[in-house]
Amino acid sequence: MVYAAEKTVQGVVHVKTQSIVDRAYSNPIYEFFYGKQYHEEEKVMGFGSGVIISPDGYIVTNNHVIENSKKITVVLNDNHQYTAKLIGIDPSTDIAVIKVNAKDLAFVPFGNSDELRLGQWVLAVGNPFNLTSTVTGGLLVQKEEILG
Repeated sequence: MVYAAEKTVQGVVHVKTQSIVDRAYSNPIYEFFYGKQYHEEEKVMGFGSGVIISPDGYIVTNNHVIENSKKITVVLNDNHQYTAKLIGIDPSTDIAVIKVNAKDLAFVPFGNSDELRLGQWVLAVGNPFNLTSTVTGGLLVQKEEILG
């Protein structure tokens, strides 16, 4: 498990997003002079984890992390930062692919989930709060088919 954790933390990233949200406010004084609603654009910051899946900068993250983002920044485990561009999304599975312009990145190769067995140790590696990676271990207690 130590080996797996050491190998994967370099391929896990912190994803920071910036969005613009149109907020509608109700103010009786404003409404008296200008009408029903007052709108204001507000910057909203978001964050989550991602996993580098290729040495040339492709990263998988959650769709809800990058949804409606105007700017996506990726922070590597060594604190290098890159601006990312959105490659594609699949809201039905909550998956998104983004890309940074970099080379020779540490990445996490895909495994074969068909080889998992009940009772096997598994790791969850993430960086949701920019804590320079978190690792949680546990036992696989149920194996389900996600995609049919």
